[in-house]
This record gives sequence, C-alpha cells and structure tokens, in this order.
Amino acid sequence: MSSIRYADDFVVIHKERAVVEEAKQRIEEWLDNGIGVKLNQTKTKITHTTKGFDFLGFNVRQYRVNNGSQLKFLTKPSKDKVKSHMESIRQVTKTMRAVSTETLIDKLNPIITGWSNYYSSAASKKTLNWCDNQMFIKLWKWATRRHNDDHKCKRWIKNKYFKRIGTRNWVFATVDDKGKPIKRLKSHSKTKIVRHVKVKGTKHVYDGDTIYWAKRNARNPLLLKRVTKLLFKQKGVCTYCGSPFKNDDIMEIDHVKPKSEGGKDIYHNLQLLHGHCHDSKTLDDNRRFEKELLTKSDWFFVK
Repeated sequence: MSSIRYADDFVVIHKERAVVEEAKQRIEEWLDNGIGVKLNQTKTKITHTTKGFDFLGFNVRQYRVNNGSQLKFLTKPSKDKVKSHMESIRQVTKTMRAVSTETLIDKLNPIITGWSNYYSSAASKKTLNWCDNQMFIKLWKWATRRHNDDHKCKRWIKNKYFKRIGTRNWVFATVDDKGKPIKRLKSHSKTKIVRHVKVKGTKHVYDGDTIYWAKRNARNPLLLKRVTKLLFKQKGVCTYCGSPFKNDDIMEIDHVKPKSEGGKDIYHNLQLLHGHCHDSKTLDDNRRFEKELLTKSDWFFVK
C-alpha cells in the first residue's frame, strides 16, 4: 500500500479494494478519536484507477493503450478546474466591457500564465488548445458587443482587435503605427510542457550532488525562469555562503551591484542567495554605502 499526501489532502493506493476500505475505516477512527476531525465525505471516495480521481486540481487515471492490452497513467487538468478557469476569463470579459484592449490584456495575461504553468507538467496540451479556442469565442463576443450601437462590420472588428503577428493570425493585441506589437494576449497552448522526471533511485537531497539537484530543480515548472537559470549557473550553490541549496530552502534573487548604486537588472548582475544570506548581504551593502557617503561628506566638509 502506498500513500500520497499534500497538506490535508491524501490518496491511498492498493491493488485490493478490501485493503483500501479497511484503510479508510482506520483513518476515520484515528482522525475522530485522535485529532477530533472527520473526513470530508463529499471529497472522499473509493474508485479504480481506470475510472480515475481528482487530486490537487489534476485528474489521475489509467488509460488503456495498444488495443487495451496495456495501461498508461496520465495526469490531466480536472474538468472542474478547467471549467472554473474559463468561468474566471468569462467574468473578466463580461465585467470589463468598457476598458481598453491594453487593460483587458493586462488583466487576462496573469490569469492565463499562472493557470497554464500550474498544469505544464501534466498531459495538458489538448486542454490548453481547447482553452485557447474557448477564450477566442469570449474575446470575439467582447469585441462585437462593444460595437453593437455603431454597427461595425465583422471585418472592421477583426482588423481592430485581432492582428497578424509573424506567422500567427487572429492575435488579440495592440500594435503601433508600423504594425509592431505593443501588447498581446498570451496563449495557453504556447506554454511549454515539461513532464515530471523521476528522481534516480540512488539519489537523495542530502547526498551532496549539487549539480544533479541544480539541473533537476532547473526543470521545475513552478520555479521562476530567472531562478532556474541562476540555479543552473551557480550549480546549486549560494554565492554568499557557499552552501548548496536544499529543496526546502528559501531562495531569493539578489543584485550583485544594488540598483540603488546603479546596478542593472540583467543576468550578469543577478545571483541566487538563501533568504537569510540575502538579508545579510543587503545589510552589508547598506553599511558600505553609508560608509562611502560619510567619507564623501567629510571630504566636502574639509574642502
């Protein structure tokens, strides 16, 4: 029997139904007598993996392949989460009828990016394409609804709100006088799918192999792109204390030359530090800067 737990959500898996039923009963007794809480019966069920189950927004299910002779596990975005995501986009386009195209794009882009990145490690390519199709329908309704009174034709609406950028047509965007894009709506389907790679059987987070873990963490779709690049560049080591990052460490991006002193926001001027190392480095920078200011003020006073 195996179990998967995340916070207060968990899954118990076993090849025999009787064992799962007994586990459910024991868990209910332990929670009731030991902690004083009860299982949420509406979220708790016993099912076969070929029928699938939802967990943390994903649908986990075994599919029959090769004419039913084999089974393959796939994780996909759950139908409820897809439905709620599209509803959130519908609400935005419905409530922001009078705003500019740029404002609508600024509102929608974080929603699209965050949701797509969360599912970028699952088998979600078809779902992301479907979301784009549904989003286009909502955007077209948004655009046509704005011009019901002035009776603009569909071609005029298309040319105003949907542009051709590169090889892509019907891109919801704004362009300048030369046709260069100013702002464009992001697509779900452009999210790169990075499937989960199992940890090697001989590896663990305390084995000291910082290069292996740096490369592995660099594939983590939940990390910021800057963090993954710096993590790989530094080979998993904090440049302030020289200690390797661990999975549960707080990692923060720091400017080698502070922006207050003219440091630029470019990769050559960025480094990844532990959270406490970042605090110490910032304190050192402030002390050095204050000392330099004091030296300059003394010099001007003597002059």
